[in-house]
Amino acid sequence: MNIERKRRITNLVALALSSLAAMVGLFWLVFILGDVIVHGIRGLNLSLFLEDPVPPGIEGGGLRNAFVGQVLITLAATLIGVPVGVLGGTFLAEYARGKKLSRVISILSDIMVSVPSIVVGTFVYAIMVKPLGHFNGWAGAVALAIIMIPVVLRTTEDMLTMVPWTLREAAFALGAPYYKVIIQVVYRGAATGILTGVLLSIARVAGETAPLLFTSFNNSFFSWDMSEPVASLTVTIFQYAMGPYESWHLQAWAASLVITLFILLITLAGRFILKWRFGR
Repeated sequence: MNIERKRRITNLVALALSSLAAMVGLFWLVFILGDVIVHGIRGLNLSLFLEDPVPPGIEGGGLRNAFVGQVLITLAATLIGVPVGVLGGTFLAEYARGKKLSRVISILSDIMVSVPSIVVGTFVYAIMVKPLGHFNGWAGAVALAIIMIPVVLRTTEDMLTMVPWTLREAAFALGAPYYKVIIQVVYRGAATGILTGVLLSIARVAGETAPLLFTSFNNSFFSWDMSEPVASLTVTIFQYAMGPYESWHLQAWAASLVITLFILLITLAGRFILKWRFGR
């Protein structure tokens, strides 16, 4: 009886501490989101999306250049990082399954996921910015792609591994070559999980600032040229938040709200796809 009572007390204490920790974390999450929403809504207007920045100290203007630049850099990073990540995950799950090389690459991928983004930024700066002598948008895209690759790679590997091997054997029995089995059977079975990993990787890099400070830097003017410095929303938020003008602060809050909503939508889309595909 004493042992049972001791177990109940221990269980209640553990439950109370866990609940308290969850409440503390939830409080700060709600506090931060609420603060961003309250301050950001005041700065939301059409001019924020349709107009370029005005000279410092002058009221008005918008962040069209930063929105377009952010889309360009993120799109280029996705086009670079997603194919590499998917092909790398396919190699680990299909061609290197059970080999020592597969385990080594998987461990390195897990390490890369946790590497600070500023380290990636300085690395790309050394190989793509310093040799050219100037910042450029392609360097920013490569930096974000390097951050995306391990996320997509590990997700792809895990999803392909979950596809039963018997499906591959059935396709082999029909005389299909291995590459067709992967494309037409394995990819179809793991498509939802791979797509979720891609969405989560995009959400992962959408709010990155440090890599872009060392690569694409920023541009106060509207530009499509990725070979030159390109404006990005995250770097603009950083610079405006550090600026002395109230109008800059208001636009920084509004841009922060837009990025937060974008990441929230991407995350919810990934969760919805997982629930729709694997919920039952």
